[in-house]
Amino acid sequence: MYLTIFKTVIEDTVTAFRPTSIVLQCDADSLGCDRLGAFNLSIAAHGECVNFVRKFSVPLLVFGGGGYTIKNVSRCWTYETAVLVGAAIPDELPATVYDPFFRDSQWKLHPPLTGRVENQNSP
Repeated sequence: MYLTIFKTVIEDTVTAFRPTSIVLQCDADSLGCDRLGAFNLSIAAHGECVNFVRKFSVPLLVFGGGGYTIKNVSRCWTYETAVLVGAAIPDELPATVYDPFFRDSQWKLHPPLTGRVENQNSP
């Protein structure tokens, strides 16, 4: 549901205003499991939004922001950066000094993010 609304609003806005550049704020508090947000988005859905805006081929300035579950914020920004530069990155997180921080998600970039409210987004 969220992606459908996002794409419709962004496409209609770009069509109507024909911007010469776009500033995109990528708050991660819309992720499932976030302490504040309740949109239940996955990290992949965030990346899909970023990629959708990128495909307009308009100069794009992207900011991170928001998000209260730091380990998911770092995953989200990592994935969005990969999408922006066209890089494929593995789901398995590399070994680092932060391993204990990601243990509960089996060291995955895209863990299941169970929301705090019932997920009513379409698959």
